[in-house]
Amino acid sequence: MNAEPQLYDFRSPSRFSREQMRALQMACETFARQMATVLSTTLRIVAHSNLEEIRQTTYDEYIDGVPNPSLLAVLNFAPLDGDGVFQLPMDLVMGVIDRLLGGPGDAQQPSRALSEIEGALIRNLVRQMVYELRYAFESLGGVKGEVQSLESDPQFLQLAPPADPMLVAAFEIKLGDQVATSTLCLPVETIAPVLEIVHAKPEIELSGAKAEAAEHLKTRMHEVPVDVRVSFAPIELASRDILDLEVGDVLPLRHPTNQPLTLQADGVPVATAVPGSYGKRLACQIVTS
Repeated sequence: MNAEPQLYDFRSPSRFSREQMRALQMACETFARQMATVLSTTLRIVAHSNLEEIRQTTYDEYIDGVPNPSLLAVLNFAPLDGDGVFQLPMDLVMGVIDRLLGGPGDAQQPSRALSEIEGALIRNLVRQMVYELRYAFESLGGVKGEVQSLESDPQFLQLAPPADPMLVAAFEIKLGDQVATSTLCLPVETIAPVLEIVHAKPEIELSGAKAEAAEHLKTRMHEVPVDVRVSFAPIELASRDILDLEVGDVLPLRHPTNQPLTLQADGVPVATAVPGSYGKRLACQIVTS
């Protein structure tokens, strides 16, 4: 299947390499699994959470796309710069509160701002979910998010200038019959220092028996026999022609006489060569590699 083309915003160019985005994706996938564990153990039901996408956008575009009302946990990442947002849809939050109070937590839930009692009930659960960021980003140096406050109206949040670049991870959360999308918004200035470790690839220095074993392995790798073949360009035949083949039939290869043959090592093309002879033996001469 061909990949779908992706829109590229030249006003907000990506700040991260492919390797860094892959590392961030793995961290967010871990965070999704930890969120599901927290929800399952707290609510005593089977919860699922999957990473849907990671994208870079501006703070203004992110806020415009957040449903109103939503549960917005304002996050502080000290000593790193910048504040983030962990957003949960309000109908999902109401379902969680309903379950915490002994209710069924069905899909039909009100969508409104939380009362003080409801906010107190959900605050501890949100803190547990956000705490899992430490475990998810542990391999990258750590992101210690702390919940500063809970809000419901995204338009009241003024955490960054409108044009500031943000990384947004979207998660699909399933609780019983409820399915909703949650988002984690991280400022680029917060996550960039953490992802610098991906570029740093220090050479591993071996010593003693490990160094001797590594050198021995390297030497033996040069002695491993590899199947090398020289081949003409492939041809296509209809299935009926293949079934009708008999001894003595001639198949035209249609390989141009001025085109070199393909040299393959264990089935992988590595060079081109022209046929010839070396004494009484057939041989080929490498012309490109």
